[in-house]
Amino acid sequence: MNEAQLVMLSRQGDESAFNKLVELYKDKLFHMAHRILRSKTECEDVVQETFLKVYLNLNRFDENKRFSTWIFHIGKNVCLDLLRRRKTPPLPLDQPVTANSDQQLSLHEVIPHASLTPESQVIERELASTMADLIERLPEKYKNVVYQRYVLDMSMEDIGLANNIPVNTVKSRIHRGKDFMKKRWGKTLLIYSLLLFSFF
Repeated sequence: MNEAQLVMLSRQGDESAFNKLVELYKDKLFHMAHRILRSKTECEDVVQETFLKVYLNLNRFDENKRFSTWIFHIGKNVCLDLLRRRKTPPLPLDQPVTANSDQQLSLHEVIPHASLTPESQVIERELASTMADLIERLPEKYKNVVYQRYVLDMSMEDIGLANNIPVNTVKSRIHRGKDFMKKRWGKTLLIYSLLLFSFF
């Protein structure tokens, strides 16, 4: 049974189908939350709240779009809401960016996109993997903010909160990170970034 069928059955009240969706996404949601929050307990709360929101809003899901994009969007918003409620800022995100990994959420799964043909999906995965490698090679202080801005699509304010730095510093690091990538990889980066992100 594929994901689309599981979603359809879940919308019809099939608890078994929804439980299978939970199994498919719980670890990936946890890893995404950990990149933002760096707290195991909070990440577990995020996963639970995300699936609750998904379950309560299944009737609002547009079946013409990808379920993965929808659920990660909900999960990211739950993380950001929790981040804003914190009294103290979290630690910086310093986990490496890796694509197509069983242990970490891939860029392909995080990047919002429309429905694609099988051939286009293969190309997109290759592009996402290459972009992950480019981001991973950035200096540490640029890597985190570039990943948060262009992969997790976090606002400048939320990035500042996540890293305990002023918004102006966030903007400066993103700008310098982009310049670093453009100077080092030139046209190659331009092609990938135009296809995947709004870099330029």
